[in-house]
Amino acid sequence: MIGQVADRSEVVYEFMRARSLDGWWIWAVVVLGVIALLTLCVRFYRRDIVEISRPVGWTLMLLRLTAVIALVFFFFDLQRRTQRVVTRPSEVVLMVDTSQSMSLAGGIDPGSPSRVQLAETLLDDSPLLTQMRDEHRVSVYGFDAESEPTLWMSTDTADQSLDADSAARTQPDTADETVSATARRIAWFGGFAIAVGLLLALISLAIGATGLGQSVGWFLVTSASCLLIGGVSLGSVYCVQSPAPLASILGLSGPSDADDATEDAESTEAPGQGPSGVADWENQVAAVGSESRIGDAIRTVLTDHEPSTLAGIVVMTDGQNNGGVDLGSATALARRAGVSVYPVGLGSSRPATNVRVVDLDAPKRVYPGDKFAISAVLQGSGARPIEVEVQLLDGLDQTAANNDGNASTDSSGDTAVDLPSNVIDSRRVTLPVDGTLSGLRFEMEPESVGRRRVAVRIVAPEGDTNVRDDAQAARYEVVSRKLKVMMVAGGPTREYRFVRNLLYRDKSVELDVWLQTGQPGMSQDADLVLTSFPETPEDLFEYDAIIMFDPDWRSFDAASLQLIERWLAEQAGGLILVAGPVYHPMFFRGRTDPRISTVRGFFPVDLATRGALLGGGRQGGDDAWPLDFTPDAQRAEFLWIDQDPTSSFQIWDEFDGVYDFVGVKGLKPGAKAYSRFSDPTTRVGDELPVFMASQFYGSGRTYFQASGEMWRLRQASDAYFDRYYTQLIRWASEGRLLRDSNRGVLLVDNSKAMVGDTIAIRAVLTDDQFEPLQVPKVPVKVLTPGGTVMDLDLTPTPGQPRPGTYGGRLIVREAGGYEIRLTLGDVLAEQVLRQSVQVRLPTVELERPRRNDDGLTSLADLTAGRFFPLDDPASTNTVADELVRVIRPQPQTTVLPGNTDQDFTRRRNAALMWLIATFLTFEWVTRRLHRLA
Repeated sequence: MIGQVADRSEVVYEFMRARSLDGWWIWAVVVLGVIALLTLCVRFYRRDIVEISRPVGWTLMLLRLTAVIALVFFFFDLQRRTQRVVTRPSEVVLMVDTSQSMSLAGGIDPGSPSRVQLAETLLDDSPLLTQMRDEHRVSVYGFDAESEPTLWMSTDTADQSLDADSAARTQPDTADETVSATARRIAWFGGFAIAVGLLLALISLAIGATGLGQSVGWFLVTSASCLLIGGVSLGSVYCVQSPAPLASILGLSGPSDADDATEDAESTEAPGQGPSGVADWENQVAAVGSESRIGDAIRTVLTDHEPSTLAGIVVMTDGQNNGGVDLGSATALARRAGVSVYPVGLGSSRPATNVRVVDLDAPKRVYPGDKFAISAVLQGSGARPIEVEVQLLDGLDQTAANNDGNASTDSSGDTAVDLPSNVIDSRRVTLPVDGTLSGLRFEMEPESVGRRRVAVRIVAPEGDTNVRDDAQAARYEVVSRKLKVMMVAGGPTREYRFVRNLLYRDKSVELDVWLQTGQPGMSQDADLVLTSFPETPEDLFEYDAIIMFDPDWRSFDAASLQLIERWLAEQAGGLILVAGPVYHPMFFRGRTDPRISTVRGFFPVDLATRGALLGGGRQGGDDAWPLDFTPDAQRAEFLWIDQDPTSSFQIWDEFDGVYDFVGVKGLKPGAKAYSRFSDPTTRVGDELPVFMASQFYGSGRTYFQASGEMWRLRQASDAYFDRYYTQLIRWASEGRLLRDSNRGVLLVDNSKAMVGDTIAIRAVLTDDQFEPLQVPKVPVKVLTPGGTVMDLDLTPTPGQPRPGTYGGRLIVREAGGYEIRLTLGDVLAEQVLRQSVQVRLPTVELERPRRNDDGLTSLADLTAGRFFPLDDPASTNTVADELVRVIRPQPQTTVLPGNTDQDFTRRRNAALMWLIATFLTFEWVTRRLHRLA
């Protein structure tokens, strides 16, 4: 459970015999017995002292009554123990929704702040956190698509640290218990009274020995009184101050314990620890999540915090729960736990007038003369359907020459997106206002070779609440040269033949093939038929991509493998490895071949080493199994075999699947798996076998496919097979085609991503002498969709096949086009490497833009909470004050009894025995002096 406790100690004195006396009649018997005993003593002494003076009678009666009362006190058994008082402070949990829907406008007026900005204002600018901390321990969480919320900060109550200090100061020590000045004065007074009593007793004894016993009465009563007062005083302090020795109590040995304790407390007192906080709420509260899991967040908080002290859960959200457990289940759980939920509804329940470009999809690379499609996703909201003009803009990428990254600002002071100036097409469309996403498709033909920028812009209608989301732009490059591909095949498999024919027909590809089992003079559909692997770097380094279908690795000598390694690591080549059942297991079965370790390095997976298909593989399977795609596959553009990712993976889901695969142990570090063979009986440990995977290799890429069965896609459509291999080859050779410098290459693992994704950046660089660059870090500039510039450092990546490899990570937090720039050289010989990433929003977060008042009101009512709507920044202080007022503290205090103090018991018994023995002896001597029986 999350939460600190205030722990202090209390010293408790109690009569243990009294605890064991149950029932009124037992108490009645005990009280009557004590009264009877005292009455008998008084009656006996009144009869016995008739013939002696009154002071002597009083003395004898006092002595005997004191002894009897001491015995009664011993019977009731006074004990001392130290008990712990544990107080759990009252807690309040604040949760902030950071999903993408929180980036929508918070109100219906133009220029309204976003919902996430309202949450930031409530946390940073209102007195909510300060006032909550006065009475509660406050924890602040952020939640979105993750199953568990993220703890941002946690604070103690304002006085909890003071309570902890007080508790520490009241803790009893063990061997050096401090003696207060008051206790020492009482002990000195008791010792003095005993001394006076003993002196008077000796005087009385001396007078009585001379035969003047009738004149010692007042000496005796005074002596007995002094002994009684002194014995009780000194004995009480002696018991209470255990285990300090008597000399220390009287201050007769060692330095003052009180002074020492004070000095120790002063020397060991630690400065107060302030609450852990968030330095920058603006960056912390960022709407980047692809889902909103309100139910999961509430359930986790109820699990991690003690419900008995949880005074309330404040949820800042728009109420659109679209992932994880449903809101009803979380409501029921909170209700059973007795925890009230206080939703703060951000946004407006009324539809604000707004249009936005949700997503823009454009190819990263096109060829002159080839038409290509630009797809946009639009969304509108308002009181009635909105008719708007949508424009397609195109032009040269002017930011390529503008390295300072300065962006313009609009009239409202917000950063504006730089858009191309040429409008090349426009459409009028009517957007529904229920949050439905509308697709729009343009076709265009590239005008000139080079880097260009395309944008889709909606001409803002009247009353548009947010003009900043009316456009999106993307970068693309028109590449003039052909893609040069080499195909190597151990035999004329069906996969090889289909891919060869596909690439041979593609006018943008120059294809050379090496069929290792082919005979001299055999005809092949290719630009050049090879009879062996290229032997020189000049010949090999001309190729952008090499695709191998179950190659016979025995035909590659060590020099050829070294050339492939250099081509990958230094020349940013793309290597596609399609495994097969013939030569793949034949080669890797020979464990003593020194070439095996080199070839293994090309694979992004660790290959198995047993069996006909290397342990765990399958050949000639009886049933087809569909591919189980991983989350990384959703972002892999080469797997988008239809017009958009959603329809593409619907096609993959309907795909019958594959029969065979070669066995692998698992992924290599840093590699990505895109799909796995789904037969549960083929699991390796807890994981299914990897079927598709990739890795960076120096400045290049390698891709692995566990069998050559993608030709089965043709059963659904030839186009799906063609798109898969065409896009795969272009993706693998991307580093070659987009090289901006002969000094290195800049790569990203995904050129298309979702908001909130992490983009892996890699650079393989050389210095001006073309030797691997070796510096502690390489700075890059990231131009965001809003036009601002971020600084990012790439650091050396360990474990790479060559030095000069640098890596870093970028979290994309807004939709649109990002450009990453890395500058090499000085001003006179400056070279800029560039990569672009297109980031899109998750559609599930935008389908319902209205605030869910019904769901949030139900959540509050069923948990005895209260719903607070918030759509105006001016209302944040009012909401904060109301939250503080209605959430009442509910700390929990628990008393833990301690063990009996044995030192106190021993000293109590010793003091009582001394008192009883002294007074009985005093009584006997007095009676002997006065010749009483």
